[in-house]
Amino acid sequence: MGDYNYYSLKQTGPYSPSSTEIWKVDRKINLGTSDDCKNCPRLVAYIALSEELQDEIPKPFANETIKRITREVFNKYYNRTFQELQKLRFHDGEYYVDKKSYDNSFTLHAFFRNPSRHYSIDLTQRMEYAEIRLETEKTITFRRGVANRSRLLSEWAFSQAFKLALEFFFDGSAMVANQAKLWETLDALTGSAEPDEPVLINDEYYYLRARELMLNRKEEIKVRLLELDDVPSKRRELRAEMKGIDYCVSILDKNH
Repeated sequence: MGDYNYYSLKQTGPYSPSSTEIWKVDRKINLGTSDDCKNCPRLVAYIALSEELQDEIPKPFANETIKRITREVFNKYYNRTFQELQKLRFHDGEYYVDKKSYDNSFTLHAFFRNPSRHYSIDLTQRMEYAEIRLETEKTITFRRGVANRSRLLSEWAFSQAFKLALEFFFDGSAMVANQAKLWETLDALTGSAEPDEPVLINDEYYYLRARELMLNRKEEIKVRLLELDDVPSKRRELRAEMKGIDYCVSILDKNH
């Protein structure tokens, strides 16, 4: 895989607010996100299959401004977007799967009313490339149309699908190898039967996530021991928990 090009693409128009996309491209993968990673985080990947992708910085149209950026700038926005998508929860919503009979693609939707949010997972497989999208928006404008043409999906199935799609975006170097597995898994997951156990797309994601959660808990205990004057028995309990966390992290690292 060759060197990447990095650029930002800002679009402006008279009838819609401006938006800026952040891109990392080579001939195997085009990976994109948005600069609005707090309000409407989104990730998109194009994976080359039978033909190579464009890896050059494109020429802008009349309503576009394109600038070369550094790898560090791209990573900043990409990592922030990933962190925001990790925070999403999927309770008390409406969930649908829209499988198109005329196209080799399907989309999973989740709609929430308070506050209004729409989350979607979109997968497309062409002969030339595969496309995977995770998108969010602060509106449910398209809910009625989606509901009319789609099949209901359980909360469990959508949350599992979103978790697997997010795992896919965790490791860029594994995307080419994992894209077919993601398609097959989500296609099966949105069928009539639900798997007994979740499928792993990227076990490295689970290892680092579990390690991060344990170390964050250890830091919370440290702060409490410094700032709060708990009774001696409680402080002993907290110190014992810290030792337990250290032991668990060491076992996790040893078996990784």
